Amino acid sequence: MAARASYRDLVRITGPWFLVLAFLARLPAAMGPLGVITLVVAATGSYGTAGLAAAAYGIGAALGGPVAGTLADRFGQRAVGIATAVVDAAAYAALVLAVTGGFPAAVLPLAALAGFAMPQVGPLVRVRWAVLLGDRGRQRQLPTAMAYEGAVDEASFLAGPALVGILALSGWAGAPLLVASALTVLAAVPFALHRTVPPVLRAPRVAPAKAGPATGPAAAERARAGERAGVAGRMPFTRVAVLVAAMSVIGVVFGATQTGVTAFADSLGSPGSAGLIYAVLGVGSALAGLAVAWLPESLGPVSRYVWSAAALVAGTAALLLAHSTPTALAAVVVLGVTAAPYLISGYALAGRLCPPNRAGMVMTLLASGVVAGVSMGAAVAGRLADAYGYRGAFAVPLVAASLGLLLAALIGPGLRRAVRAADRADAAIAAQAAARHPALTAA
Repeated sequence: MAARASYRDLVRITGPWFLVLAFLARLPAAMGPLGVITLVVAATGSYGTAGLAAAAYGIGAALGGPVAGTLADRFGQRAVGIATAVVDAAAYAALVLAVTGGFPAAVLPLAALAGFAMPQVGPLVRVRWAVLLGDRGRQRQLPTAMAYEGAVDEASFLAGPALVGILALSGWAGAPLLVASALTVLAAVPFALHRTVPPVLRAPRVAPAKAGPATGPAAAERARAGERAGVAGRMPFTRVAVLVAAMSVIGVVFGATQTGVTAFADSLGSPGSAGLIYAVLGVGSALAGLAVAWLPESLGPVSRYVWSAAALVAGTAALLLAHSTPTALAAVVVLGVTAAPYLISGYALAGRLCPPNRAGMVMTLLASGVVAGVSMGAAVAGRLADAYGYRGAFAVPLVAASLGLLLAALIGPGLRRAVRAADRADAAIAAQAAARHPALTAA
């Protein structure tokens, strides 16, 4: 019951339409890779060329995420969100024109630009939750928000490729990317303009704004923003680096599993079943992500991270037991159930520990860590699949998860100290803000 109440609280904070909007704004990113492959294969008949275009898209996305996050921290999510949405929509449309109009030299640059300019909806909406809940003194509800976002990410990456497949049935391979272009404008732009957009937190020397009413919720929000800006610390590069490394682990698991599932389906003589098997992983992960909110609050964010790292080892080990389609389906369900808490814990820790004025950059760095891990895992697993079959590919997720557990054990004590320090700092900020700004108490 407590978890249901927590999800209702999220709806009350943002309004239901925001949740719908944030989901729709994610779909173009989920449609992009498969849409690029579908378009290029239909036009050229070459899977090699299509793979290069998809790789260019992925590299662009991995590089562009932290750039967009850094700019959002500096200039605000509204301006950066609108700019990236417009450029991304134009890049999708131009890519369709280049492929269908016979401009092969422009395909790879445009695919890279589409990935680079991809609106960072998932990472930046997590920043919004951290600010919204922090303003209300509800930091302990952050794992619930991250659980919801993890489930929505999984749902979008199931719905996006499915939508590409449906649109491809129209007979024109350019339709998926043009729909992605239209969705980027119709959903990502309103997302950037939504009232939940967080304030831009400047350097500590900037005093809280004095304009506007001296009392009431608006004044309280400005006061809290000023207090947060006044204590915004330096970027903890070591802490961020280890969190990015932790997130790259789950990326390797996903990328290697996708490759291993493809090799497994080929070994059964049913290559078409690979998509079905891997989709079940997403379903299990989405459901497990929602269930994370039911974990007791006494299990702090660091404990959740360490225990989820241990569970991920068991989940990846299950892949080695697959020998038929039913056992493969069961294995990926187990993996999905164990992968979701790990992914959610990583984002929750970042939201709790990163400086408020660098939250966009940190969240997008974590997302880029996942993207880079997917590429690395797919590449290594592909080579092992050629040499040793699908079991060789399935060994990669287990090794990655084992290294992830070792990393969690090593950094866990330091993360616990950092969380305790953040709790003390929040308590001090709340007390100072209440003393300096009586409107906070009224709000």
